[in-house]
Amino acid sequence: MARLATFAICVWIVIGDISEGSSNFLTGANDIIAVVDEDGDIKASPFNVQFGKKDIWLPRSGHVVSLEVNEKDVPVGMVLDNEGQAYFPTLKSDGSSNRQYRFWSALLGMGNPSPKHRTNSATSSQLSRFGLQMGPNPILYRVTTSSGSIVTTSAVIHLMNNTAKLVVSDIDGTVTRSNIRGMILPALGLSDWKHKGVVELYRKIANQGYQIVYLTNRAIGQSDMTREYIYSLAEAPYKMPRGPVLLQIDSLLGALQTEVIVGQPEVNKIAALNRVKGLFPENPFFSGFGNKAWDILAYKALNIDPDMIFSVGEDSILISEGTRIFTNYTDLMERVSIMYPLLNV
Repeated sequence: MARLATFAICVWIVIGDISEGSSNFLTGANDIIAVVDEDGDIKASPFNVQFGKKDIWLPRSGHVVSLEVNEKDVPVGMVLDNEGQAYFPTLKSDGSSNRQYRFWSALLGMGNPSPKHRTNSATSSQLSRFGLQMGPNPILYRVTTSSGSIVTTSAVIHLMNNTAKLVVSDIDGTVTRSNIRGMILPALGLSDWKHKGVVELYRKIANQGYQIVYLTNRAIGQSDMTREYIYSLAEAPYKMPRGPVLLQIDSLLGALQTEVIVGQPEVNKIAALNRVKGLFPENPFFSGFGNKAWDILAYKALNIDPDMIFSVGEDSILISEGTRIFTNYTDLMERVSIMYPLLNV
């Protein structure tokens, strides 16, 4: 009954999305890739954060977002716009925000600053105040509404060296065995709907020193559910390696439409991966796994070696884009030390 209730809620969310024309019903946040150079300067991918109507029913523009990194408050704040998207104001040089929430301005749609006065990218100066440590750094976004309620959402800042090598993996149809069922079945608790061997392979690749990045066209409002699903996967004694989870900044319906109906998610994926690529002095992408032509398109656009791009079928058969040779997870696991040489990390 609990699983049926969860499924009913998912259906209700989608129906609500359609009927209200809402693009931001749910709350969620993308993980962040932060890169430190030899001089200690840090650059990071965008801070994509959304507070949905489900959690803040008041007009959202002007609400201040407080940040907590590694369970410590940081002197850097964000602000919500009319759509519940968080941004860093660019008017103050110290990275802080003294904005106050004004109900009528928000209600009348007058609370948004001009594009030149907002950004979702933190400066190196702001990032230096986060107290980041190498590896995963939990970040909590907190909003106190004008009614006094507190709403939070969380993500992870993954700090790595600028020499890191990344392996990109799609989720639905690549980790899971189907795009649509891969989106819906985890909500019903069917977390074993995955390719056999994918957990062991990814863990062994990570053990060679490579950072797995999970890239999906699921909506950002599904971030918590998606992370929980990925990290719940196990093939004894192996567990899925931790890594940045990057989702689409769109509604649940919009994400489903982009992935399944419109069929052009490579545009979003290329844009997201290019932002990550720009953080590094050299191309960090070493390999990619996907199940659709648009995944392969995105990886090729990032200049990943075609021999290291793998298309995954529902039968768990993999095809190398470069060699066109058929393989499987077991074969790759046996050759992982050759195909993914050990890195000095």
